[in-house]
This record gives sequence, structure tokens and C-alpha cells, in this order.
Amino acid sequence: MVKAGQFKVPFGRQELTSSGSQQFVDRTLVSNTFARGRDIGVQLWGTPFSSKIDWRVGLFNGNGRTVSRNDNDDLQLNARLAWQPFGDVKYSESDFESTGNFLFAIAADYESSVREVAAAGTAVAHQNDQEILGFDVVAKWSGLSLYGEIFDRSNDRNKGFSDFDDAGIILQAGYFILPKKFEVAVRVAELDPNSDVDDNERTENGVALNWFPNKHNHKLQADYRLIEDKARANSDDKEFRLQYQLIF
Repeated sequence: MVKAGQFKVPFGRQELTSSGSQQFVDRTLVSNTFARGRDIGVQLWGTPFSSKIDWRVGLFNGNGRTVSRNDNDDLQLNARLAWQPFGDVKYSESDFESTGNFLFAIAADYESSVREVAAAGTAVAHQNDQEILGFDVVAKWSGLSLYGEIFDRSNDRNKGFSDFDDAGIILQAGYFILPKKFEVAVRVAELDPNSDVDDNERTENGVALNWFPNKHNHKLQADYRLIEDKARANSDDKEFRLQYQLIF
């Protein structure tokens, strides 16, 4: 298949999962840092071996959604390869599809891009040549869903700016206490914004309660998150969110 226009680049399972199919009200701070969502470009895509393999590769502007221009001579390259040996593991965080059959998928992502980093005003301070590796795994069985994702990024900067690496990890689990109706989910995530700096990690721990009158099309969600930032004098942000969703 060939896909062209503005759409989600093939990178990051949680980002590729619709915002309407999440167990929490929003994605993790880790996913939002490394997976930037929609961009303008072209993608080749295939699902051979009865969809047990899902491969995608594409070239994109690298400037994100609704930006038609490219501010440098480079294109962003994205690639994703997924293996799901026991059937289609849909991009939905809750387990509506396993019905007693074990489902499992594992995937690897790659992204290469050049970022123009602006200084005060409109001048370009430096370029950041980035490479990101991502890996994710998901398993579903009888109302239980398990999901994990890791990212590792190298940042190669010019004009005398020092290089650095950053990384992140997400672990998330959910279980239907009432089959396909009432779900409890928990989340742990950690972002290390610079591997050369000690005690600067940001962590996110949370729990969610979800009621599904009609799967993700009609649901009520409530979640609580504790976000800690060691770089800000160990500051703690406590957040409660309530969302009602109706999709038709």
C-alpha cells in the first residue's frame, strides 16, 4: 500500500493508538516527548503472512502537523516493523478482542531527522541531528492487557553545542473486573531528558477507572496521576481528570 498526505508517522505504539482508544485520558509524557504524531509525507506499508507482519516506512517533512514547508534540506525517515503471531492486536489499549485467545505483538521503530533549533527571535542557533530507536510489546488475554514501550534518542548538535542522549520507558496494565464494561488500569513511566545529568528524571505514576457502555465509542473515564520532576527540586504535580467520550 502507498499512503500520502498528512497522517501519523509510523512510530510509537501509544502514539499510533487513537486518543479515543486510550485507557487513560491522555498519553504518557514519554510518548509525547519521543513520538510527535502527524506530519506531511509518503509511506509504503505492507501486511504479509496473513497480517502476522506489519511493516511501514516513510519520508516526512519533519516539522509536525499543519506545517507544509520543510525548514531544511533533510527529510525525516521513519520505519516500523511489527510481528503479531497469534492474530491482529488492534491499536486499542483495552482488551476487547482476545475473547479467551492469547494475543501478542512486538515491534521496533526507527526515526532519523534534523531539527533546526531557534535562538531568541528567528535566528537558527544550531542543528540537532537526531536518531531514535523504539521498541514496544503488547499482550492481551481474557480482559487483561499488558503494554510496554522504550525509547532511546541520540542528539548530535553542531556549532559547539554538546551532544547528549535521552531515553524513556512506559509500563501499563489494565484488567476488566466486569468483562468489557468496567476496567482498572495502572501506569508507570519515566523520562530521562539527559543521560549525562544525574537526578533529572521525570516520572509518571497513575491509576484509571473506565466504564464502557459501548466499548471506546461510549465511555466514562477517571484517572489520577502523580508527576514528579527531580530537576525542579523534586516537585510533585498531582492531577485528577474526568472525561466522558461519545463517538458516532
